[in-house]
Amino acid sequence: MKASMIAVAVAATLAGCSTGSGNMFASRDRTVEYIRVFDLKTDAQGQLVARAASEGLSRNVKNATLATPVPENAEVQDQPGRFKMPDLAGAPPGTVPARGPSCEGASWTAKAAPDVRGGQDMNIVACLFPYKGGYHLDMYAAFVKKEGGWMEWPRRAANYVLGTPDKYAERTMLDIVRTIRETTNAQVALVEAKPEVAGAPWLEPVGVAPRGSQTSKP
Repeated sequence: MKASMIAVAVAATLAGCSTGSGNMFASRDRTVEYIRVFDLKTDAQGQLVARAASEGLSRNVKNATLATPVPENAEVQDQPGRFKMPDLAGAPPGTVPARGPSCEGASWTAKAAPDVRGGQDMNIVACLFPYKGGYHLDMYAAFVKKEGGWMEWPRRAANYVLGTPDKYAERTMLDIVRTIRETTNAQVALVEAKPEVAGAPWLEPVGVAPRGSQTSKP
């Protein structure tokens, strides 16, 4: 009798926790997007820069589609190009672009969909745009991750040991720009970041683990 009363009490407690706005066991999917744009001041030839970018990507991504498109205009532009985000008008909120941004006008492109623990539908795109001052490296990463629910604390423990999809995306992008910097002695400056970056981790050696952005959580 006592055991059955305890069971009823536990069931009532769980039912109370699962109703209203304070649902402590509610699970949700959150879409995470990263944008990194770097300016690379270097006199290195395009083939060397592209090869360094490919090498940096391969440190974390084993299967990627790489391309070195032939530019329509042989003359180097005064200003660098920029990747273009797809139009998601009418798409469900939180939708991750299936192919990511387009790299029209880039001299080197990379696209990958790595299978990363904790990050569903991960999509990584990188574009290298030459201009008279050097190059712009535009990078994009997006994925969906689980939050909340019964598995939140086990998930946090696993993330602490094995790492998070956030840190994987950050490390992948950092290793690309770091490898270019170390290979070509380029002067690197951050142009745009989403979320914001603490410090200047792109100036650290290749392979150094990212400390995390201001909005990412382990």
